[in-house]
Amino acid sequence: MKSGQPRFLADSMLGSLARKLRLLGIDTLYIKDADDNELKYLVRSQDRCLLTRDTDLSGAPGLQAWLVTGYNVREEFLSIAERLAPFCEQSESFSRCLDCNDLLIPILAGEAEGKVPPYIYQRKETFSSCPSCGKVFWDGTHRKRMSEEISWMKEVLEEERRRGEEGR
Repeated sequence: MKSGQPRFLADSMLGSLARKLRLLGIDTLYIKDADDNELKYLVRSQDRCLLTRDTDLSGAPGLQAWLVTGYNVREEFLSIAERLAPFCEQSESFSRCLDCNDLLIPILAGEAEGKVPPYIYQRKETFSSCPSCGKVFWDGTHRKRMSEEISWMKEVLEEERRRGEEGR
């Protein structure tokens, strides 16, 4: 992985982790039904790092891959946090579509009409839209829970980053 923002491809067993990384604003593709050859091709052709639970795949020659471990999504995140920390200072939370990974764009309230429930349209002023899948996002009640999860992930990454600097 080159310096700057990381770009990942999560294998079929890591869909929840892919969504968590997208929450942080990290470019993370997730293709549920891709076979190993397709994953290898995409990683190489798009200059991505594969996130996988497959030990054979993670050790494939010439393939940039991180082995992910853990029994739940938080443990999966913790298993890559040390390696992820140096890359994540510039990521912008809530900037990517949680479903398809594209960057969200702000839209005018009028553009959200008919795409969100009427009571949301009447009560909210700011919306974002995914140019790829068309999904519309807004600050809802779920955002507080998501923000808490982002705070936890950023604290973990900051702790790992500091630990890495102290080790130099």
